[in-house]
Order: sequence, then C-alpha cells, then structure tokens
Amino acid sequence: MKTRFLHCADIHLGYLQYGLKERFNDFAAAFNAVIDKAIGEYSPRRDGRRIAFDEDLQGPVDFVILAGDLFHKRSIDALTLNQAMRGLRRLRDKGIPCIAVEGNHERAYYDDVIGWMKFLALQDLIILLDAEVEPHGFILKPWDAKRRQGAYYEPKPGVRIYGMRYFGAGTGAALKAYAEALAATPKEGVEYSIFVTHAGVEGQLDDKAGGVSFRQWSPLRPHIDYVALGHFHKPFQLEDWIYNPGSPEACSSAEAMWNPRGYWWVEVDTVRRNAGGPPHEVKLGNPPRRAFRRYSYKTDHARSPEDLMGQLEAFVERKALELTSELAEKRDEIGPPVIELYLTGVLPFDRRALDVTAIEALVRKAFRPLALQVKSLVQSAEQPLDAGQPLPRGELERQVLAGLFRRDVRYAANADRWAQAALALKQLSLSNASADAILEELSGLLRQLDGAEQEIT
Repeated sequence: MKTRFLHCADIHLGYLQYGLKERFNDFAAAFNAVIDKAIGEYSPRRDGRRIAFDEDLQGPVDFVILAGDLFHKRSIDALTLNQAMRGLRRLRDKGIPCIAVEGNHERAYYDDVIGWMKFLALQDLIILLDAEVEPHGFILKPWDAKRRQGAYYEPKPGVRIYGMRYFGAGTGAALKAYAEALAATPKEGVEYSIFVTHAGVEGQLDDKAGGVSFRQWSPLRPHIDYVALGHFHKPFQLEDWIYNPGSPEACSSAEAMWNPRGYWWVEVDTVRRNAGGPPHEVKLGNPPRRAFRRYSYKTDHARSPEDLMGQLEAFVERKALELTSELAEKRDEIGPPVIELYLTGVLPFDRRALDVTAIEALVRKAFRPLALQVKSLVQSAEQPLDAGQPLPRGELERQVLAGLFRRDVRYAANADRWAQAALALKQLSLSNASADAILEELSGLLRQLDGAEQEIT
C-alpha cells in the first residue's frame, strides 16, 4: 500500500503579533503556503510574485493532518475565520481531506456548545477526531459523517488515522488509556496507522509545558506507525516514529533559529516494512516566512555616549548589508524583517546617558524593519564610593561575592573580576534576557577572565 500525506500544526491564525496587521496576514500567508504544497499549486505572494519552495516535494497529497492550534486563540474574529475557511476550502475542492485534532489554543469555552474547530467540522471543512471518554477508558469509534465525530478515520483503504484532543497535564494518563483502547479495536485491513494529538515530548523544549516522557508514549508503539504531534513550535523526530513539524510562522523571535520547519512531507510504502525499516520516508518542509534576526552588542569598549553611537552605527549598517544579501538569495524568508537588538556588557558611563530612542532610530534607518525591539541589558560600571556613606546594595553584593571567591585558591587571584562577572550574569537574568544573550555574555566574561589568569601566571 502506498500513500502520501502532509503533516502540519501550530498555524496560529489570528495572531496580531506586535499589534501589526502585516503579522496578522503573515500567519495566513504561511497557512496558504502549506496548502499550496499539499495541492501542488502556488498562490501569488503579496508582492505580486509567485514562489516555488521545496521543489523536490511534488503534490498533491492524499490527505493533510493538522495536529492542533489552527487558531491562536479560542475567541476569533470574522476575518480569522474567513482565513481558515478559504484555505480549507481549497483542500476540499481538490478532494484532499484535512484530518485534525483540537489544540490548547482553540479549546471551546466551558459554557460554549461547540468550539470553532467543531464548527469547521460541521461545515465539512475538516474531519475532527476525538475519542469518547467513558468511566473505564476511551471508546474508539469510526468517523460518523452524519454526526461529524469519531475517534478514527480511513482516508483510503489500508490507512487509519486515530485522533485525541489536547489533554495538558493529563496527557500521560490519556496515552496509556488510549493504548489500551487501541489494543481492543479491530484492525482488519489496516496496513498503516497514524495517531494524531497535540502534545510535546519531554526534553525537546526545556521551557515548554505539556511534554510527556518518551516512556509514556511507548504503549502506542505496537499499534501505531506514525505519531503526528503539534504544540511544540520546534521541529523534531524521534526514532522514525514520533514527528513534530514546528510552526510554519514564528510566534516569537526565539523560533527563528529553528530552520527548516513548517510541515512533514511523508511518503508511505508498506513494502519497506518487510525490509526491516520504517514503512515511510519523511522530509521536513520549509515554507516562506517573515525574516527574524536577533543581534547582541557589547557596550564595554565605548568611552562615551557619542563613541557608543558611532560604534553601533557601524555595527547595524554592517549587519543590515549582510541581511540584505541573505534575503536576496533565500526563498524561505520574506522582508522587511523583524529585528531585536540586545545591548549587553558593562556600560562605562552613566546609564542615564544611554539614549535607547536614538539607538532605535539608527536601527530603523539601517534595516527599515517591519518591527523593532531594542532591549538594554547593560550593567553600569562601578562608581567611586564615599567611605563615609553606607554602601549601596550592589557594592555590598560585590564585596560579599569577592570574599567568597578569595576563599577558593582557583579564583582568589581574580576574585574581584569573578564577582563582577557573577553580578553581570545576575543582572541579565533579572532583566529577562534571552538564553542566547546570557550565553554570549558568559562566553565573553570567561574569555576575559582566562586572559587575566594567564597574565598572572
């Protein structure tokens, strides 16, 4: 048996990121790009051009899997609903069913009769899967076209797709109960099985809730060939069995580093199983998305506010030229970009003289960005202290830390520098700096300290 399908998730239609209508439209454009790939056609871009991407992946597919979070929030407006319906109609008009589950962002309110995903199912635009829950466990019933509900659906002979909605903290227990229901469900004629849900795997994103351990997924293994996930916006695959496509468009600047991402393109041939391998081959697609860039600049070597502005001007102009060259060569990123600039390090002059507004103007002139954020994470240099006055909290902290470092022979020679480094990292953490900014600052401090140690020896 052979088939081909596209697996996507975390579309987040309706997200008015930065309060900009352009970003609202970007999420719809990413959704349409995924549908373009599924049906084998390319719709015009907003700049009037057509764009082909992932040219080695030729559609159409037999079906599409949408593993939750089509919408960014459960309360959507008419324009967002229209974006969803227009895209899903394109699939339906080509005879390509979209099999979906409900994610955490689109769950119906407690007192609502139905949510928007159920509404789309009632319009015959998606096949929304979920199992009925009884006191003793799940009941897995086939899709009922009249009632528009069911736990599994067979898009073509030999292929069966099971679905389970988002369960949050209860996902681990739900997976165990679902596996027990799978074991009791007849599977005559089924050659390839897919399980779709909106949940993550522990360890793939340390700061993301909702992940369950790989061990908790294992009860599905005897019954399922392909686990189709959503929820984590970072793409990953585990043991040729569990797959997460990542978000087609970036919901935060941190997601820009995950490239490629957006959808899994899956070719199934069950004959491969006889050769001892997985019955499918996969490739991670990469639809076009808004360009995001995060830059970090250390202020340590600026002698004055004017000197810092001159250094920053040269820095941002160089980075802007590099980005212009990159975007001219790439088809997976669209400008104008979203820019974040982090100012880090020790500021050698009064912090009140740091003109963030002027720095923003520099960056806007160089990049002409769609959106811009300049974040100051700098630490002020130490000022001379009057011995007759009580010590400020910062100086007290520095002296206490320096005293602790002097007690350790490995750090005693540079105790003051180690204490300053510790305080700099503390300030970054309290300022909600990104992990990248903290790591870059730490690397610079370690290089400086290593040089100081070598001078002494």
